[in-house]
Amino acid sequence: MLASRLPPNQTLQAGVALRTTSCYWKHGKLENSSPALTRHSITRHGYPVELHKVTTQDGYILTLVRIPGKGAPVLIMHGLIASSVDWTVQGPDKALAFIAADQGHDVWLGNVRGNTFSKEHIKLTRKDAEFWRFSFHEIGLYDLPAMVDYIRINSSADTLHYIGHSQGGAVFLVMASMRPLYNRKFASVHLMAPAAYIHRATSPVFQFTTRVEELETIAKMTRTYEIVGRGTGSPVELLHTGHKMGLIPTDLVLTNVWYFTGVHDSINRSIVGDILANTPAGCSLYQLLHFGRNHLAKSFQQYDYGPEGNVRRYGARVPPEYPLQNVTAPVSLYYSEADNFVPAEDVEDLADSLPNVVHMHRIGLRKWNHIDYLYDTNAHRLYRSVVASLTDQRGTAEKK
Repeated sequence: MLASRLPPNQTLQAGVALRTTSCYWKHGKLENSSPALTRHSITRHGYPVELHKVTTQDGYILTLVRIPGKGAPVLIMHGLIASSVDWTVQGPDKALAFIAADQGHDVWLGNVRGNTFSKEHIKLTRKDAEFWRFSFHEIGLYDLPAMVDYIRINSSADTLHYIGHSQGGAVFLVMASMRPLYNRKFASVHLMAPAAYIHRATSPVFQFTTRVEELETIAKMTRTYEIVGRGTGSPVELLHTGHKMGLIPTDLVLTNVWYFTGVHDSINRSIVGDILANTPAGCSLYQLLHFGRNHLAKSFQQYDYGPEGNVRRYGARVPPEYPLQNVTAPVSLYYSEADNFVPAEDVEDLADSLPNVVHMHRIGLRKWNHIDYLYDTNAHRLYRSVVASLTDQRGTAEKK
């Protein structure tokens, strides 16, 4: 059954099922708050939406965004410095969240700790250095299991489908390898450019993330552990405002993006303003450092605390690799030749390390890069292919 869209004038009344205590609509106007902005990215297109709060084992409070449907649940997970909004920004018929919803799926969009929509904790505040002491390891170990358990309870489903991009792929592999009982909770897993093995990456980003000691020193001196976070007066908000006012042209924005990703002028330029309004969505410094250390180590391993720290934590001078042999869920991998963050050869190495790869999809477009999975004008074709495979396997992910 297809998800029914609401008439535009009914979206506020019928599209709200917040699992929070506050209402963010006043006098018919949208307030400038994270929950309201998350909801608005969906209701403005006529879809129903719910916001759910999920608390992890270690106390982080995460926001799950749901487009309710009667079909099998699918959890869609963003990458580094991204958020749930990236799966809706291209709009109906183009964005993955809406394509899945149109096919009747019960769509859940994750937001990991530290991004714009998940900056709460039962004891800590975002101003506490301790709040930011996590990498993608903790996201895989705590955030993802909490979301999966919550979705299974609230959708009355035995299993669900999973779609992840970049870090969204890495955290699934962390969870499935370190907490292998979760493998049986997935009918299918679809990882787009999963950032596990990344030692062949050539993006200039890694010139920054591999300067581990310098970055840690600066962070401790300035007590700044959040990277590209949003807030009044922040550089990313100034960029968004400057672009909105016409002071910063779209071509200048894209030129700087392409410096890191490689040039592929097929991005949907009509949504650049919407992208800048929400992305980047922030992350912890330690997420970047974890990727940087793995790049240098040529390994998909747990966080490197240095030889002495590793001995205290792991009993060895080198961090253990993630036991990928434990990942028994059926995995499909999507990758491309021009991705300079997660190169094709690294994804192929990952495939050799996983015991249950059921599909390998190499993107045919020669210049398809790491962010094209989100913003390319042709990304909807890939999304439709992925969602069609969910439909094919839907019998294994039906509700109870």
